[in-house]
Amino acid sequence: MIYTVELNFSDPVRELEWNEWYETYLQQLVTLPGLHTAQRFTAVTPDAVDWAYLAVYSLDSLDVYESEAYRAIGGGGNASRRFSDTIRRRRNVYNGVDRFPEVTQEGRVLFSQDMGPFDLENILMQPLQAASGRRQAGATELDGEPQRRMIAVTNSSTLEGQALDGLALYEPITRRYS
Repeated sequence: MIYTVELNFSDPVRELEWNEWYETYLQQLVTLPGLHTAQRFTAVTPDAVDWAYLAVYSLDSLDVYESEAYRAIGGGGNASRRFSDTIRRRRNVYNGVDRFPEVTQEGRVLFSQDMGPFDLENILMQPLQAASGRRQAGATELDGEPQRRMIAVTNSSTLEGQALDGLALYEPITRRYS
């Protein structure tokens, strides 16, 4: 399953500090049993999407959020507390992808708010189903919405000339940690 965090950060003065902190945090997260990969992305066209940032994690189950190890590194928002006044986010877990692939610098992530249809050439959109509704999962609160989405990993050259209406387009800002 994948865990997604869609996020906006409202303080340009502290954004570099926050991004540096978040990259270190990703490295800590992948040391947890049951959490396998972590990578962050930024919107290619921020004015055309609701969320400027996207983080995608691969995990075995929600049990990782119940663990003492997760709480010990500040999971569930405690680690980012000093930035809490500048963060707005939506968190969810989805079935449909077991392990999220690495997205290279030329790569792009397409993420939909719904199930389409999308008329894209040479791009396979993968359906996702929410693995949980709105609930507290250990130290993490899940929003549970939207319940169904589509996601694809492609590269920037495949996107040339394609209509991306209804899709958020992201590029990597970190490497994939595993």
